[in-house]
Amino acid sequence: MIKHVERMRVNWVDTDASGLIHYTAALRYFEVAEHALMRTLLPEGRPISDGPFLLPRVHVEADYCAGLRYPEEFDCSVWVQAIGNSSVTYAYEIRRTDGVLCISGKIVAAACDAAGQSIPQPAPMRAALAAAM
Repeated sequence: MIKHVERMRVNWVDTDASGLIHYTAALRYFEVAEHALMRTLLPEGRPISDGPFLLPRVHVEADYCAGLRYPEEFDCSVWVQAIGNSSVTYAYEIRRTDGVLCISGKIVAAACDAAGQSIPQPAPMRAALAAAM
């Protein structure tokens, strides 16, 4: 399994009046780590599809276990948890640098065409995701 770990820092804009991160910040952190993972899986310049192809998120979940505050550093880990015909499930963990698990979650994305109809994942993407498992 290929697991990508992205070191990040809580920015002031990510916090709410409590001084903790706003719950939506975790989703942005997940996405930053996911994009970094995909850059390692797909060679630079190589298209993931020969035609129009979208990968919208169809399911998102997050469990908040411990707080993150400005300006703490943390590691966001991501890995491919499952691959379906048209979907991919990414799993995530956010841990402070002291090792404490703060957030765990997953995101399911499903391949679709420009009209929003479900399609099988393009072969290059599916191969890259399968190699990461």
